[in-house]
Amino acid sequence: MLAEENKNPFSGPETTALVQYYRGEVNRMNTWRKRLDVTTNWAILTSAGFLSFVFGNKDITHFVLVIATIIVTCFLYIEARRYKYYDLWRWRIAILNENYFARIIYPDKKPLIPDWRKQLADDLQHSQFKMTFWEAFGRRFRRNYAWLYVVLALCWFTKVLIHPVPAENFNELVERASVYHLIPGWVVITAGVIFNGALFIIAIATMRKRAEAITIDPAERGKIKLPNI
Repeated sequence: MLAEENKNPFSGPETTALVQYYRGEVNRMNTWRKRLDVTTNWAILTSAGFLSFVFGNKDITHFVLVIATIIVTCFLYIEARRYKYYDLWRWRIAILNENYFARIIYPDKKPLIPDWRKQLADDLQHSQFKMTFWEAFGRRFRRNYAWLYVVLALCWFTKVLIHPVPAENFNELVERASVYHLIPGWVVITAGVIFNGALFIIAIATMRKRAEAITIDPAERGKIKLPNI
């Protein structure tokens, strides 16, 4: 019975095709992983450039840092979309590692997912992301972008507080926060608090276990624990 379970269901040509397919999926995953690094680097360089520009001249308005925050949010949006693709390829590689290659290395191992071939075939015919956009958004925010938003917010507050001269009281601080006297300072401050608060709420709300076709995280059950990137 055990010999029958460990029998390779694929013929020689099918095994070769599976190996080539696996190599292709690994290449896809690496490609999308590099794309994640690109958007993160863009966000860091953009933030550093805007901060240097703003604090290099006391006459530069604090609104420049608001623009920087909007641009960083655009990068976060792009990276969240890219992460969904990366996660899809990672899922396919994980299901092959856990249920096929692990048994080649140690034949006594049973597949973690008895119908893994059907699940993989279904996904190849009707590919679906393994996480929602907001789950990907929250994960990338927690892993990479949260500290960027904190730095931008603190630098914005510092800019308003000290330029062109240190503010003497809270009312003056609020007045300085206005945008060219078109948008009152209290509106700018309130919008900033709501915006950044919403980002952190999304990050916390999406910390729940993500919905996916297979579970690949619990190490205590003998499954591969993928790094949380």
